[in-house]
Amino acid sequence: MKHIWTTLALIAFTASVSHAQRTPVEKYELVPNGHMEVYFDYVSRFTGKSFSTPTGEYIGQTSREGLPYGYGMFIGNDGAKVTGMFREGKLLFGITQTRQSTIVGSPEKYVSYSNTTGRPEYIVRNQEQLIMEGPEQYNYGFVTMRYANGDQYMGEIFMNRRHGFGIYYYANGDIWYGPYENDIRNGYGVLFTETDGILLGEWRGEQVTKVIPVRFK
Repeated sequence: MKHIWTTLALIAFTASVSHAQRTPVEKYELVPNGHMEVYFDYVSRFTGKSFSTPTGEYIGQTSREGLPYGYGMFIGNDGAKVTGMFREGKLLFGITQTRQSTIVGSPEKYVSYSNTTGRPEYIVRNQEQLIMEGPEQYNYGFVTMRYANGDQYMGEIFMNRRHGFGIYYYANGDIWYGPYENDIRNGYGVLFTETDGILLGEWRGEQVTKVIPVRFK
């Protein structure tokens, strides 16, 4: 389980794109706070589970029917890695990493960036691909930050600060996933722990304003 958790990582960001004319746009739709709170409260009743499928392995919350529902991680046999929010067995919003690129968002609206350069390449919205170009894109990137205490951050930065979605790996094996704003955690996220299973919470910096333990089967 620890090996699976420590293989996951990714980001999200906001920048400028050009399509016909260069206009700042959102790279993907965030779940509104009100909807996020409803989703959070609903999935808090679901337990955690680890199981294998013909296409890979899943670790996270599941519904009573045994489908991924809530926060979870999936690693495909082809090497693809997904972490985020699931609903009725399908990804609702999250981060997906393949061998060539990384995408973040929903299946309908997402941003893709190069695994080689770490730079945003294009967004997909309303079945249309918008190419990203111009100097603004260089303010954003996906990086790995290693700290003296052994912790590690893998995720989005803006102007060299953690900003967007990221994953924080603790030296003790715990993993946190969620949004950052101006270098601090800000919003709903999840902590996968080695000892206490899954903890859902709402973070403001290092302070947790709400925390719900998820029983692991």
